[in-house]
Amino acid sequence: MKRYLTLLIAALMLLAMLASCGEQPENPPASSELPGSESAEPASESEPVSEPDTEPEPATEPEEPLPSPDKPVYEYEYAAPEDGSFTICGIPLSEYSLVLYAPTSAEYNFINRKHITARLKDPVNLATGIEWDLKVVKNEKYNTEKWAEHEILFGNNFQRDGIPEADTRKNYYGVTADGTVYFCSPSPMLYCHMWQLFLEEFFGVPYGSGEQSGGCALTECYRELPGLDEAWLKQQGYEIVFTDEFDGDALNLDVWDYRASGSRRNGFNAASQVSVKDGNLVLTGEYRTDGEYGEGWYGGMIALKKWYSRGYFKAVIRCSECIGTGSDFWSAFWVQGSDPYNPESCQGGIGPGGCEIDVLECWGGDVATSTVYVSGYEGNTDLDSDSTCFVHTGNNYAEEYHSFELIWDEDSYRFFVDGQLSFITTIGYGTSSAVEQVILSLEIPSSFSIQPGTVREMKVESLEIWQKPDAQE
Repeated sequence: MKRYLTLLIAALMLLAMLASCGEQPENPPASSELPGSESAEPASESEPVSEPDTEPEPATEPEEPLPSPDKPVYEYEYAAPEDGSFTICGIPLSEYSLVLYAPTSAEYNFINRKHITARLKDPVNLATGIEWDLKVVKNEKYNTEKWAEHEILFGNNFQRDGIPEADTRKNYYGVTADGTVYFCSPSPMLYCHMWQLFLEEFFGVPYGSGEQSGGCALTECYRELPGLDEAWLKQQGYEIVFTDEFDGDALNLDVWDYRASGSRRNGFNAASQVSVKDGNLVLTGEYRTDGEYGEGWYGGMIALKKWYSRGYFKAVIRCSECIGTGSDFWSAFWVQGSDPYNPESCQGGIGPGGCEIDVLECWGGDVATSTVYVSGYEGNTDLDSDSTCFVHTGNNYAEEYHSFELIWDEDSYRFFVDGQLSFITTIGYGTSSAVEQVILSLEIPSSFSIQPGTVREMKVESLEIWQKPDAQE
């Protein structure tokens, strides 16, 4: 009997064990807690259990691409109307007028108006087969009053129902519910870029192709160019290769040189005009009776000893005051090849002489420009250039720090102010692949409208250079 009971109890225990094997706990214990784990011997009470040195990397989803700072996220899939018509909110495109609102201030002289108007008219002429005209309007009454019944507007200083409140530090465009089309940017040359993005998305014409559109049927929409940030740079494969935050009390001559010392236009560059204090590089412009090269106007210029090719370049600068173009010191951040002004060496920007890239030239107040220079382009023995003027942003470059940035890659030169795109150019036969010198300077004009005793200061808080690994080789 005892033997029978013993066998019965053993059988019941075996059945219970088999049943438990088919049930998995909702949150199974870590492997070290499982019975029969082949981990080390259990620790005694006097030996604390040690944590692993590193935690296993969690499984991650593939990283979503971040929006490019020169292209908005498209929300519309182009489909040509069956009849090949062109309409905006039901209004025939033929009833629209192109209107460029131009500032009336002297700063507009920096902008090549014909250059802008051609880049606005030509792409839409090619896309639609319509011979468009473009009206440049300076009269302030059209800020609020319509110039035409149906408008395609380029500028910041107009107000219409449905257009967002003006923001002069962003790049945006769209269509209102009643069919008004608008393009807003603090950089007039950027209208051309946004216009071609508009044609690409809504007319089905690839950017810069000049192809014929199959028609369009637009409705209300809004687009905004994203800002540039470090997350996007890293996702593109850029790595920081140089930085200087100008700590200490002297320029680091292991990485910097005083550049172009001696005679410069109507004055002199000298090391005495370069200092480091309070976390800033300071370049000073002034009239000196006891200067190294004699009496006269003195400014400062420095350049990195190492030369760089293609990458992302950023300087945070408080520019000097400047009261007259070409008649006062001006602040500059630029990159220069070994011989960009010689057509045989430059070869339209792709030769060993490289090009000149002016990331910043500040002319005082709220006026800054960016320019690329090449020679030997399309048989031209002189310099060719493409430039923009960044105006009416509400900034005061002489009283505030702002970042001025360049992405120079195999496709284009792209310029940014405070992370906002200001200009794109592909001038020449392609972008330079030569190594070039990075320069910071307080430039001396050919003549002065200021009097001795006036002191100008350009302050640089930091300089960064990022490159992709293949550009570092």
